[in-house]
Amino acid sequence: MRALVISRVYADPATRGKLRALAALGATVSAAVPDRWVPAGLTQQQQTSWGDDGGVRTVPVPIRGRARPTGDVFWHAGTVRRLLTDFRPEIVQIEEEPGSNAATAVARAARRLRIPYVLLTRESLPQSRGALVSLRRGRALAAAAGVIPVNSLAERLALKGHSSLPHRTIPQIGTALPLAVQRVSHQGLAIGFIGRLIPEKGLDLLFRAAVKLIGRWTITVVGTGPAQEELETLAERLGIAGRVTWLGALPRQAVDEIWPRLDVVALPSRSTSRWTEVMPRAALEAMAHGIAVVGSSVGAIPETLGEGGIAVPEEDAGALCEALQRLHDQPAEHERLGAAGRRRIMDGYTDAAIAERTLAFWRELLHATA
Repeated sequence: MRALVISRVYADPATRGKLRALAALGATVSAAVPDRWVPAGLTQQQQTSWGDDGGVRTVPVPIRGRARPTGDVFWHAGTVRRLLTDFRPEIVQIEEEPGSNAATAVARAARRLRIPYVLLTRESLPQSRGALVSLRRGRALAAAAGVIPVNSLAERLALKGHSSLPHRTIPQIGTALPLAVQRVSHQGLAIGFIGRLIPEKGLDLLFRAAVKLIGRWTITVVGTGPAQEELETLAERLGIAGRVTWLGALPRQAVDEIWPRLDVVALPSRSTSRWTEVMPRAALEAMAHGIAVVGSSVGAIPETLGEGGIAVPEEDAGALCEALQRLHDQPAEHERLGAAGRRRIMDGYTDAAIAERTLAFWRELLHATA
């Protein structure tokens, strides 16, 4: 199996676990990535280099536009065509939104060379698109061999008008699974919140729920954002400031040291017309570390949690409080949920599991088009 995967995501070597896992399964994988990229949280661009990364050939492609994880950019069409012609993949996976400039250009080149392509989509909310973007999106989906939505919301949107299109719902990026679960002994319920401090993430709702909790509890906040000052003021006004620890933004290694101190991670997110939880990374990381999760029934949170957490109604501080109180009063329950969440990550959300499902889907598509 010779496969070409095209995405901005894989400019960062830390995100290539799925691709390396595909190579380990015997696939010959090339990754077309932008020739420059801006790491999350930074402003300075980094250059991408040619090379072999765990059996994955990385090929930088010149782009026009802001080299960031979001927004549309133009990939150099000539470089993409040469890559397709020289590498001659059996299948191309385009991990840019179907209506984007990148997906349009790559899909067009693949069609001309009669190479089947798969589209991966994260789009989980209906969008107001211009006529041109809608036309490009429809054309790309209509000619695709298949589509991979990252969650059930994205699946419904992708299949609207394309109900017969072969599809598999598969996460884009895997979650690392620690070899062992560690715990630091403490009293009471240790609640964690990991995320950007913006209204959509709902930390204010967690504060309003926690103030009603009976017993010992603490909240550890990892992250920064424009709402921090307002949230600190709210904690003071509610009389819980002494129970809240603000750690700010932390590198991954430092966050790894936080997990053993937590009993539960809260994701009290709220959707807007333009934003929802597409793939809740904090929930996935917590589950991988054997930590129970309580989250709002927003976006992909419920389907991500499965048996590994508790989903409560959006904007319902009372229901959130009840779920946390239950975990406070029954330590065995958050241990049970943590174990179930870890099994869920192992079964479907690691790089190896995602690679196996992706490769199986590719084989199905090639068999169908043979």
